Formats: sequence, structure tokens, C-alpha cells
Amino acid sequence: MTRSATRAALIAATLGLGPLPAAAATATPLGQYGSWNAAAFGQGEARSCYILATPTSAAPETLRHGDVYFFVKESETPQRTEASLQAGYEFATGSEVTVTIGDDTFRMITQGSHAWLRRVEREPELLAAMRAGRIMELEARSGRGNETRYAFSLAGVTAASRHLAACD
Repeated sequence: MTRSATRAALIAATLGLGPLPAAAATATPLGQYGSWNAAAFGQGEARSCYILATPTSAAPETLRHGDVYFFVKESETPQRTEASLQAGYEFATGSEVTVTIGDDTFRMITQGSHAWLRRVEREPELLAAMRAGRIMELEARSGRGNETRYAFSLAGVTAASRHLAACD
């Protein structure tokens, strides 16, 4: 397993995308598509797939942002996917992350260093916007009160996301 695949496996396990510690040993890279990586954990009924990317830019540049990742994993929910953000810092208590793709805006609730869509019924809409868009911009507020911004390239997200539907 490559270093980046191992890191992704450990991060995914931390986010509950796979069991730990076995997940790190069983993560299977499914491919890299532009800015997005696809991977799977487990086998058979326990198999779970996800895609992830790191931001192409982070602002303000004077801050240390830590490791920031945007994930989409396949899910058993009616929405079929679950998007999440992991920041390298704690978000401000009670704050939201704003996700903008073209004219579409989505809100994420935060807890600690993680964020998820406020309205889970919008999961399909978010993935559709990601597939149709070029750039995804996120705005957040850290626990220290710093306003942060991230841009994620959406190049490759359509190809990578095909692994979500074909995970079985």
C-alpha cells in the first residue's frame, strides 16, 4: 500500500468509514482520477467505498490548516452517499461550513474537526453539483475564530464517484 493510500485508510477509519486497525491493512486503492482518489475497505457485505480529495488552495495562507480532506462515501441510506469534511483543526462550536459549487450552496454542521451536510436529503443534489461543477469552495470558522476558505478541484470526481455505485 502506498503512503497516500495508507494515510487515506487511517483517515477514513478515523471518520468511521471503516474499522480500525484492520481497515488500514485492507484498504484497496481503486484509482486516482484527477484530484480525486477512490478506495474500498473490507470484503463482501462489509465492503465500503469512498472518494476523497485535498484542497487545491487554503486561505488565509498565513494559517496552518493541518490536513484537510473532503470525503464522499457510499451509504445504506436512501440518499446512497454521505459527504463529510475533515479539517486539521477544531471548528467553532455551533458553526457551519458553507459549500458553494457554481450557483448551488449547501450547509454543513460541524462537530470537532468534522462536518456533514445539515440536510441529508440533499446528498444526491450535492454529488450531482460536484459532478457538474469545476470548483467546490468551502468557508468555515475555526475554534480560534479564524475565517478559513478552501477550494477543491472537481476534476475527476465523476469518474471516481462511479466506484461508489459499483462498490457491491
